[in-house]
Amino acid sequence: MGPEMIAEQFDILLLDLDGVVYVGDRLLPGARRALRRLRERGTTLRFLTNDPRPTRDEVVARLERLGVAASVQEVVTCGWSTAVCLREAGLASAYVVGSDGLRRELDRAGVRGTDGNEAEAVVVGCDECVSYPHIKRAARLIRQGARFVATNDDPTFPTPEGPAPATGTIVAAVRAASGTAPHVVGKPHPAMFEAALGDRDPAAAVMVGDRLDTDIRGARRMGMSALLLRREDERPQHHETEVTPDRVIASLSDLLNESACHDA
Repeated sequence: MGPEMIAEQFDILLLDLDGVVYVGDRLLPGARRALRRLRERGTTLRFLTNDPRPTRDEVVARLERLGVAASVQEVVTCGWSTAVCLREAGLASAYVVGSDGLRRELDRAGVRGTDGNEAEAVVVGCDECVSYPHIKRAARLIRQGARFVATNDDPTFPTPEGPAPATGTIVAAVRAASGTAPHVVGKPHPAMFEAALGDRDPAAAVMVGDRLDTDIRGARRMGMSALLLRREDERPQHHETEVTPDRVIASLSDLLNESACHDA
């Protein structure tokens, strides 16, 4: 990247949410002002999250509570992307190991939730109340022929108390019990990036994320530039990956102040 302001080099910015815009209910320093200034500059923003629990409407409401303007059309969640994936595959029913928000996204896409043997798919998301019977039923349905679809396979996600178990831990349990590998929808796989970009050229876009294995890897696969956000108060989480970002930044404010960044 050249010496000019980072934001000037791209037409569209794809932003991870957890660990980039907020952590828990806390907006990260500089995020509100940076996002406002980016909008004033006419930069197109897209918010991507591998959290399958909320609907897109709920993500917008959360951002607005934190003082960040957003629209449903700007939000791409792995839950919504999974619903679109099932609809496009012609799968009309699913056993869901996940949140009510994930079930609502599936329902809106015409995918009916069911606990019965007629389930055409098993969809695994993040569920804090998952239990042994859920995993047992999911594995049985997969062995009977239901399509195994994971909203994502992140092992952890950031919280104010540190990394917490995420969807990938549940996916691993179902995979072990069923003996079947899932189709994974979320980052770093292409579906969410494709939805965010639409018909835009990936070369005109940049992904800003806090994980090498999902955000940065996925952007690289799409032919996009990639920035790793590593907060000064965060203990680096180096996931096993050979992928490197174009730059490392400390906050979203650095997008508007090139001198605050440094090469990866």
